[in-house]
Amino acid sequence: MIITDITKIGDPQIILYENKYYCYATSMAYGGGFSVWESEDLVNWSEPTVCLEKEGHWGDNSFWAPEVIYHNGKFVMHYTARIVEKNETLFLGVAVADNPKGPFIDVYGGPMFNLGYATIDGSVLVCDEGNFLYYSRDCSQNVINDVHTSQIYCVELDDTLTKCIGEHKLITTPEREWELKSLKDGNFIWNEGPNVIKYGDKYVMNYSANCFATNEYAICIATANNPMGPWIKEDIANPVLSKKEDLFGAGHNAFFKSKEGKLMTAFHVQTNPEKPSGNRRVCIGEVKFCEKDGVIYENII
Repeated sequence: MIITDITKIGDPQIILYENKYYCYATSMAYGGGFSVWESEDLVNWSEPTVCLEKEGHWGDNSFWAPEVIYHNGKFVMHYTARIVEKNETLFLGVAVADNPKGPFIDVYGGPMFNLGYATIDGSVLVCDEGNFLYYSRDCSQNVINDVHTSQIYCVELDDTLTKCIGEHKLITTPEREWELKSLKDGNFIWNEGPNVIKYGDKYVMNYSANCFATNEYAICIATANNPMGPWIKEDIANPVLSKKEDLFGAGHNAFFKSKEGKLMTAFHVQTNPEKPSGNRRVCIGEVKFCEKDGVIYENII
Protein backbone atom coordinates (compact mmCIF):
# COMPACT_ATOMS: atom_id res chain seq x y z
CA MET A 1 0.00 0.00 0.00
CA ILE A 2 1.27 3.47 -0.90
CA ILE A 3 0.72 6.27 1.61
CA THR A 4 1.39 9.45 -0.37
CA ASP A 5 2.44 12.92 0.76
CA ILE A 6 -0.70 14.45 -0.79
CA THR A 7 -2.77 15.86 2.09
CA LYS A 8 -5.48 18.50 2.61
CA ILE A 9 -7.63 16.65 0.08
CA GLY A 10 -10.56 14.26 -0.10
CA ASP A 11 -12.18 11.87 -2.57
CA PRO A 12 -9.14 11.05 -4.75
CA GLN A 13 -9.28 9.45 -8.17
CA ILE A 14 -6.35 8.42 -10.42
CA ILE A 15 -6.25 7.79 -14.16
CA LEU A 16 -3.42 6.44 -16.33
CA TYR A 17 -2.88 8.20 -19.64
CA GLU A 18 0.11 7.91 -21.97
CA ASN A 19 2.20 6.23 -19.28
CA LYS A 20 1.61 8.90 -16.64
CA TYR A 21 -0.73 8.94 -13.66
CA TYR A 22 -2.99 11.89 -12.87
CA CYS A 23 -4.65 12.33 -9.48
CA TYR A 24 -7.75 14.47 -8.99
CA ALA A 25 -9.35 15.23 -5.63
CA THR A 26 -11.43 17.59 -3.56
CA SER A 27 -8.68 20.18 -3.37
CA MET A 28 -9.85 23.77 -2.88
CA ALA A 29 -7.10 24.22 -0.30
CA TYR A 30 -4.73 24.47 -3.28
CA GLY A 31 -6.68 27.18 -5.13
CA GLY A 32 -9.14 27.04 -8.00
CA GLY A 33 -12.01 24.62 -8.17
CA PHE A 34 -9.92 21.46 -8.67
CA SER A 35 -6.23 20.63 -8.83
CA VAL A 36 -4.37 17.74 -10.42
CA TRP A 37 -1.13 15.95 -9.45
CA GLU A 38 1.11 14.05 -11.91
CA SER A 39 3.32 10.99 -11.32
CA GLU A 40 5.40 8.40 -13.15
CA ASP A 41 5.35 5.80 -10.38
CA LEU A 42 2.44 6.48 -7.96
CA VAL A 43 4.97 7.31 -5.23
CA ASN A 44 6.49 10.62 -6.31
CA TRP A 45 3.94 13.28 -7.20
CA SER A 46 4.28 16.74 -8.73
CA GLU A 47 3.10 19.91 -7.07
CA PRO A 48 -0.61 20.47 -7.76
CA THR A 49 -1.79 22.61 -10.66
CA VAL A 50 -5.30 23.97 -11.13
CA CYS A 51 -7.26 22.05 -13.77
CA LEU A 52 -10.71 23.61 -13.26
CA GLU A 53 -10.97 27.27 -12.26
CA LYS A 54 -13.37 28.51 -9.61
CA GLU A 55 -13.22 32.05 -10.99
CA GLY A 56 -16.26 32.65 -13.18
CA HIS A 57 -17.71 29.22 -12.41
CA TRP A 58 -21.42 28.69 -11.65
CA GLY A 59 -20.54 27.02 -8.35
CA ASP A 60 -19.97 29.18 -5.28
CA ASN A 61 -18.14 26.64 -3.11
CA SER A 62 -17.97 22.96 -2.11
CA PHE A 63 -16.08 21.79 -5.20
CA TRP A 64 -16.02 18.10 -4.27
CA ALA A 65 -15.19 14.68 -5.65
CA PRO A 66 -14.00 15.17 -9.25
CA GLU A 67 -13.83 11.99 -11.33
CA VAL A 68 -12.30 11.98 -14.80
CA ILE A 69 -12.74 9.46 -17.60
CA TYR A 70 -11.07 9.49 -21.04
CA HIS A 71 -13.81 8.83 -23.59
CA ASN A 72 -14.12 9.48 -27.32
CA GLY A 73 -10.93 11.55 -27.34
CA LYS A 74 -12.01 13.82 -24.47
CA PHE A 75 -11.36 13.94 -20.75
CA VAL A 76 -14.76 14.17 -19.06
CA MET A 77 -14.99 15.29 -15.42
CA HIS A 78 -18.06 14.82 -13.24
CA TYR A 79 -17.96 16.79 -10.00
CA THR A 80 -19.95 18.49 -7.24
CA ALA A 81 -20.43 22.21 -6.52
CA ARG A 82 -22.81 24.28 -4.43
CA ILE A 83 -24.98 27.25 -5.46
CA VAL A 84 -25.69 29.47 -2.46
CA GLU A 85 -28.62 31.37 -4.03
CA LYS A 86 -30.40 28.08 -4.80
CA ASN A 87 -30.99 27.29 -1.14
CA GLU A 88 -27.33 26.31 -0.80
CA THR A 89 -28.01 23.17 -2.80
CA LEU A 90 -25.28 20.82 -4.01
CA PHE A 91 -25.38 19.91 -7.72
CA LEU A 92 -23.50 17.66 -10.11
CA GLY A 93 -21.62 19.34 -12.92
CA VAL A 94 -19.76 18.04 -15.96
CA ALA A 95 -16.74 19.54 -17.72
CA VAL A 96 -14.48 18.44 -20.58
CA ALA A 97 -10.85 18.96 -21.58
CA ASP A 98 -8.45 17.94 -24.32
CA ASN A 99 -5.64 17.33 -21.80
CA PRO A 100 -5.67 15.45 -18.48
CA LYS A 101 -4.23 18.56 -16.82
CA GLY A 102 -7.05 20.71 -18.17
CA PRO A 103 -8.31 23.28 -18.45
CA PHE A 104 -11.67 21.59 -17.87
CA ILE A 105 -14.50 23.67 -19.31
CA ASP A 106 -18.00 23.28 -17.95
CA VAL A 107 -20.44 21.87 -20.51
CA TYR A 108 -23.64 23.63 -19.45
CA GLY A 109 -22.55 26.71 -17.54
CA GLY A 110 -24.67 25.33 -14.72
CA PRO A 111 -25.60 22.01 -13.11
CA MET A 112 -25.81 18.89 -15.25
CA PHE A 113 -29.36 18.39 -13.95
CA ASN A 114 -31.62 19.64 -11.16
CA LEU A 115 -33.81 17.07 -9.43
CA GLY A 116 -34.95 19.43 -6.71
CA TYR A 117 -32.59 18.04 -4.09
CA ALA A 118 -28.84 17.87 -3.38
CA THR A 119 -26.75 15.47 -5.46
CA ILE A 120 -23.03 14.69 -5.05
CA ASP A 121 -20.23 12.24 -5.95
CA GLY A 122 -20.79 11.49 -9.65
CA SER A 123 -18.94 8.48 -11.08
CA VAL A 124 -19.21 6.91 -14.56
CA LEU A 125 -19.19 3.30 -15.73
CA VAL A 126 -18.80 2.59 -19.46
CA CYS A 127 -19.61 -1.03 -20.29
CA ASP A 128 -21.25 -3.22 -22.94
CA GLU A 129 -24.67 -2.54 -21.43
CA GLY A 130 -24.29 1.23 -21.83
CA ASN A 131 -22.99 4.27 -19.97
CA PHE A 132 -24.09 4.82 -16.38
CA LEU A 133 -23.73 7.66 -13.88
CA TYR A 134 -23.76 6.73 -10.21
CA TYR A 135 -24.20 9.44 -7.60
CA SER A 136 -25.42 10.11 -4.07
CA ARG A 137 -28.59 11.92 -3.08
CA ASP A 138 -27.06 13.95 -0.28
CA CYS A 139 -28.31 13.72 3.29
CA SER A 140 -28.42 17.52 3.60
CA GLN A 141 -31.77 17.51 1.76
CA ASN A 142 -32.99 13.94 2.20
CA VAL A 143 -34.69 13.21 5.51
CA ILE A 144 -36.29 9.77 5.99
CA ASN A 145 -38.05 8.99 9.27
CA ASP A 146 -36.32 12.01 10.85
CA VAL A 147 -32.87 10.76 9.80
CA HIS A 148 -30.74 12.65 7.28
CA THR A 149 -29.95 9.91 4.76
CA SER A 150 -27.55 9.75 1.81
CA GLN A 151 -28.60 7.19 -0.83
CA ILE A 152 -26.99 6.04 -4.08
CA TYR A 153 -28.76 6.48 -7.43
CA CYS A 154 -27.99 5.49 -11.02
CA VAL A 155 -29.01 6.95 -14.38
CA GLU A 156 -28.03 6.06 -17.96
CA LEU A 157 -25.96 8.53 -20.00
CA ASP A 158 -25.60 9.24 -23.70
CA ASP A 159 -22.32 8.52 -25.48
CA THR A 160 -20.88 11.95 -24.68
CA LEU A 161 -21.26 11.09 -20.96
CA THR A 162 -22.72 14.56 -20.43
CA LYS A 163 -26.48 13.98 -20.78
CA CYS A 164 -28.91 11.75 -18.87
CA ILE A 165 -31.15 9.63 -21.11
CA GLY A 166 -33.04 7.48 -18.63
CA GLU A 167 -34.82 7.45 -15.31
CA HIS A 168 -32.94 8.15 -12.09
CA LYS A 169 -33.14 4.98 -9.99
CA LEU A 170 -32.48 4.49 -6.27
CA ILE A 171 -30.08 1.54 -5.90
CA THR A 172 -28.74 1.51 -2.31
CA THR A 173 -29.63 2.99 1.05
CA PRO A 174 -27.79 2.71 4.41
CA GLU A 175 -29.45 -0.04 6.43
CA ARG A 176 -26.82 -2.47 7.72
CA GLU A 177 -25.23 -2.25 11.18
CA TRP A 178 -21.82 -1.33 9.74
CA GLU A 179 -23.40 1.56 7.79
CA LEU A 180 -25.12 3.13 10.80
CA LYS A 181 -22.22 3.91 13.14
CA SER A 182 -22.72 7.66 12.73
CA LEU A 183 -26.11 7.44 14.42
CA LYS A 184 -24.38 7.30 17.80
CA ASP A 185 -23.27 10.93 17.24
CA GLY A 186 -26.40 12.30 15.56
CA ASN A 187 -29.13 11.59 13.04
CA PHE A 188 -27.13 11.28 9.80
CA ILE A 189 -26.32 8.12 7.80
CA TRP A 190 -24.51 7.69 4.50
CA ASN A 191 -24.17 5.71 1.29
CA GLU A 192 -21.95 7.87 -0.92
CA GLY A 193 -18.88 7.92 -3.19
CA PRO A 194 -19.97 5.07 -5.52
CA ASN A 195 -17.50 3.60 -8.01
CA VAL A 196 -18.37 0.58 -10.18
CA ILE A 197 -16.39 -1.89 -12.28
CA LYS A 198 -17.21 -5.17 -14.01
CA TYR A 199 -15.62 -8.27 -12.48
CA GLY A 200 -16.22 -11.41 -14.51
CA ASP A 201 -19.96 -11.52 -15.11
CA LYS A 202 -20.68 -9.41 -12.00
CA TYR A 203 -20.69 -5.71 -11.28
CA VAL A 204 -18.83 -4.57 -8.18
CA MET A 205 -19.58 -1.29 -6.46
CA ASN A 206 -17.36 0.29 -3.86
CA TYR A 207 -19.02 3.03 -1.86
CA SER A 208 -18.51 4.73 1.50
CA ALA A 209 -20.53 4.63 4.71
CA ASN A 210 -20.55 6.66 7.96
CA CYS A 211 -19.34 10.24 8.39
CA PHE A 212 -16.36 11.31 6.26
CA ALA A 213 -14.80 13.35 9.12
CA THR A 214 -14.54 10.38 11.49
CA ASN A 215 -12.35 7.34 11.87
CA GLU A 216 -15.42 5.16 11.19
CA TYR A 217 -15.63 6.18 7.53
CA ALA A 218 -15.43 2.94 5.56
CA ILE A 219 -15.06 1.47 2.09
CA CYS A 220 -17.88 -1.01 1.44
CA ILE A 221 -18.78 -3.46 -1.33
CA ALA A 222 -22.01 -4.39 -3.10
CA THR A 223 -22.48 -6.63 -6.15
CA ALA A 224 -25.04 -7.00 -8.93
CA ASN A 225 -25.73 -8.87 -12.15
CA ASN A 226 -26.77 -5.66 -13.92
CA PRO A 227 -25.43 -2.07 -13.77
CA MET A 228 -28.77 -0.89 -12.36
CA GLY A 229 -28.96 -3.68 -9.81
CA PRO A 230 -30.47 -5.02 -7.69
CA TRP A 231 -27.36 -4.51 -5.56
CA ILE A 232 -26.55 -7.02 -2.83
CA LYS A 233 -24.58 -6.18 0.32
CA GLU A 234 -23.14 -9.17 2.16
CA ASP A 235 -22.55 -8.62 5.87
CA ILE A 236 -19.71 -11.12 5.85
CA ALA A 237 -17.79 -9.12 3.19
CA ASN A 238 -18.26 -5.67 4.74
CA PRO A 239 -16.78 -3.26 5.37
CA VAL A 240 -13.82 -3.76 3.04
CA LEU A 241 -11.57 -1.22 4.77
CA SER A 242 -11.99 1.36 7.51
CA LYS A 243 -9.12 1.02 9.97
CA LYS A 244 -5.87 -0.80 9.21
CA GLU A 245 -2.67 -0.41 11.22
CA ASP A 246 -2.15 3.37 11.33
CA LEU A 247 -4.78 4.14 8.66
CA PHE A 248 -8.12 5.48 9.87
CA GLY A 249 -11.27 6.67 8.12
CA ALA A 250 -10.54 4.98 4.78
CA GLY A 251 -13.10 5.95 2.18
CA HIS A 252 -14.28 7.40 -1.12
CA ASN A 253 -12.17 5.20 -3.36
CA ALA A 254 -11.96 4.82 -7.13
CA PHE A 255 -10.61 1.91 -9.19
CA PHE A 256 -7.91 2.27 -11.87
CA LYS A 257 -5.38 0.12 -13.72
CA SER A 258 -1.62 0.43 -13.17
CA LYS A 259 1.00 0.43 -15.92
CA GLU A 260 1.49 -3.25 -15.17
CA GLY A 261 -2.21 -3.93 -15.66
CA LYS A 262 -2.95 -4.46 -11.95
CA LEU A 263 -6.30 -3.40 -10.55
CA MET A 264 -5.66 -0.57 -8.09
CA THR A 265 -7.69 1.86 -6.06
CA ALA A 266 -7.10 5.36 -4.75
CA PHE A 267 -8.76 6.37 -1.48
CA HIS A 268 -8.32 8.80 1.37
CA VAL A 269 -7.56 8.33 5.06
CA GLN A 270 -7.44 10.79 7.92
CA THR A 271 -4.23 12.84 7.93
CA ASN A 272 -4.52 13.30 11.70
CA PRO A 273 -6.63 10.40 13.05
CA GLU A 274 -6.44 11.80 16.57
CA LYS A 275 -8.34 14.83 15.22
CA PRO A 276 -10.42 13.54 12.28
CA SER A 277 -11.55 16.27 9.90
CA GLY A 278 -11.74 17.22 6.24
CA ASN A 279 -7.92 17.08 6.05
CA ARG A 280 -7.28 13.73 4.42
CA ARG A 281 -4.40 11.95 2.65
CA VAL A 282 -4.26 10.04 -0.65
CA CYS A 283 -3.53 6.32 -0.31
CA ILE A 284 -3.17 3.76 -3.08
CA GLY A 285 -3.62 0.01 -2.85
CA GLU A 286 -3.81 -3.04 -5.07
CA VAL A 287 -7.25 -4.67 -5.18
CA LYS A 288 -7.65 -8.43 -4.87
CA PHE A 289 -11.02 -10.11 -5.32
CA CYS A 290 -11.95 -13.64 -4.41
CA GLU A 291 -15.25 -15.52 -4.44
CA LYS A 292 -16.42 -18.09 -1.91
CA ASP A 293 -19.86 -19.66 -1.67
CA GLY A 294 -21.20 -17.07 -4.10
CA VAL A 295 -19.92 -14.09 -2.07
CA ILE A 296 -17.31 -11.74 -3.55
CA TYR A 297 -14.69 -10.56 -1.06
CA GLU A 298 -12.33 -7.63 -1.64
CA ASN A 299 -8.92 -7.01 -0.13
CA ILE A 300 -6.94 -3.78 -0.54
CA ILE A 301 -3.21 -4.32 0.02
